[in-house]
Amino acid sequence: MKYKYDQEADAIYIHINAKPYAYGKDLDEERRIDYASDSTPIGVELLNVSKGVKLDGLPCLNEVADMLVSEGIKFYLTQYSYYMTITGSPNDYYRKPFNTFEVRLASPAMIERDKHSVGIKEEVTV
Repeated sequence: MKYKYDQEADAIYIHINAKPYAYGKDLDEERRIDYASDSTPIGVELLNVSKGVKLDGLPCLNEVADMLVSEGIKFYLTQYSYYMTITGSPNDYYRKPFNTFEVRLASPAMIERDKHSVGIKEEVTV
């Protein structure tokens, strides 16, 4: 994954794939995803990166986050969802689940190089 950071423009472009550009889609005013003709994401444009970058909805999320950290750019995620199914016993792989619940962690997680500051609000539904 290659990227080009323009400090003067306060923008970064992340090359995800070498396929040719076919079309782009704006996620919001500060984030755009470029696609190949087969709908494969090929690049991400992020504007106003000094304010922090919202990662929700971006392709290659982990790689993009690692790259932003390496450049010292803050980022945040507004929501995670985890699903867990509880079965009868750890050794009983063939029983049907009898209880499923969802945990949502909601609130921005700001991450900077060599620093972590995370706010978490937990909601559990059964």
